[in-house]
Amino acid sequence: MCPQCGTRDAEWDPDLGGDPYAYTAVGHKCWGCEEIQREQKEIPDGAAGAGMKALLLPTSVLAAQEVEAALASGS
Repeated sequence: MCPQCGTRDAEWDPDLGGDPYAYTAVGHKCWGCEEIQREQKEIPDGAAGAGMKALLLPTSVLAAQEVEAALASGS
């Protein structure tokens, strides 16, 4: 199975029972991926950004983490 598209050779190869037109590639905009790309641009180059990744958190979870951090710091 291809790790990128998830299909198998047999799905495409008529000699293996597949159809070379089994799938059609279509464009799809993912709003989550767009948000991740926007945040990735903010990660600094070099040592300052080493190991950093952008990820999606539900807004409510982020807000709870911020409240927890504020309570822990006494502010």
